[in-house]
Amino acid sequence: MKKRRLNGNRIKAILIMLMLVLLLTGCAQGTAHVTVKKDGSLDLAFSLMLDARAEKLVSGKVEELLTTRLAAAGIELKKTASGKSTEYQFHKSYASMEELKNSSSGIDIVEAEVGQTDRWLYTKYDVVAQPKLNAYSDEIIDGIGSLNVPKSLVRLLMGSFSVDFKLTIPYDLYGANNAAEQDGNTLTWHVSLADSEPIQLVVYVPDIRNIAITAGGILLILTVLLTWFIRKRKLKRLKAPPEATAPTHRPGPL
Repeated sequence: MKKRRLNGNRIKAILIMLMLVLLLTGCAQGTAHVTVKKDGSLDLAFSLMLDARAEKLVSGKVEELLTTRLAAAGIELKKTASGKSTEYQFHKSYASMEELKNSSSGIDIVEAEVGQTDRWLYTKYDVVAQPKLNAYSDEIIDGIGSLNVPKSLVRLLMGSFSVDFKLTIPYDLYGANNAAEQDGNTLTWHVSLADSEPIQLVVYVPDIRNIAITAGGILLILTVLLTWFIRKRKLKRLKAPPEATAPTHRPGPL
């Protein structure tokens, strides 16, 4: 009987967890968007929308965590109420990728490796980025003791939350990638707060200087060939013998 009771309690707990998952799924929506401009500068925008149920679940831990991490990078977090939901957002512009790397060291949300292959007309970049959002979820889970909610349940619920990571570059120069969607020059990945697969993409950046040199060289060769062809035809015309003229016969007297 005791064994059956334990099994029954376990099944009941699983059913409750599943019901909560279904109840809370979709109650958090997040978007992170990196936009690279033609001059090399870029914009970083982030938005996280939590409804009342999600806000109560994390008990303000999200705001505390984001505020602390972003302040280290010189970014101000804005919090606004939208109906029964709460939106956290920020926007930051950077003059270059180097400035972004130097100023965002305190955020620590991704580990990236970039391989570079130089060609005459372009440079190929192989990017592999591993999101580290699970570290944030662990901190949130550690701060929910006052809610008297099992951490295993919260981890399961947070595993259903995802952030749409978007990357926009000036031109469609993408090679192979594992993005979920592509709309013009924008790629989108759905990144879960739980452990997720790495973001992978290839970008081909043209070398404008070498392309101009190559194009100029081709144009020069074509010009030389055209000039040579025209001169050759003129020489043939000058060397050609004059056409023979048929003798004229005057009619004699009848």
